[in-house]
Amino acid sequence: MNIIRYDPFGSFFDDDTFERNLFSLHNNALSTFPKTGDGKKSWKPLGLQIQEDEKSYSFSVDVPGVKAEDMKMELVDNNQALHLSGGRKFKNGDTVEETKFERRFTIGSDVDVEKINADLSDGVLTITAPKKEQQKPSSRLIAINEQASSE
Repeated sequence: MNIIRYDPFGSFFDDDTFERNLFSLHNNALSTFPKTGDGKKSWKPLGLQIQEDEKSYSFSVDVPGVKAEDMKMELVDNNQALHLSGGRKFKNGDTVEETKFERRFTIGSDVDVEKINADLSDGVLTITAPKKEQQKPSSRLIAINEQASSE
């Protein structure tokens, strides 16, 4: 059995091929947008932060370069999910390419769907889904009426 030494960085960082490999990786990353059903390129916002406290859920989505009028958000699945969709324009030389994106967030039955709001600031879309107010357990006295017996 022969032992072969493996250097994981050897061929990538060689002086003559490093620059060529680096540009190859860069070009491949830019040209591999998946296509949507209508043939347009798609793009998916990658940055996502989800927080929960006693009063609400908060979703922060990175959408750099996307304007509010280029996005749409709606409640779907009997008010159990939020569907965010939109488009982003990329300038490619003299042409402008548009890509589409979609994100879906499942929300619980404890969300007050009438009070969900979204704010876009500095390329971050923050969706706030307030929780329904918990009804405090209450007790009340129920009167017991006694009926006269017919004996």
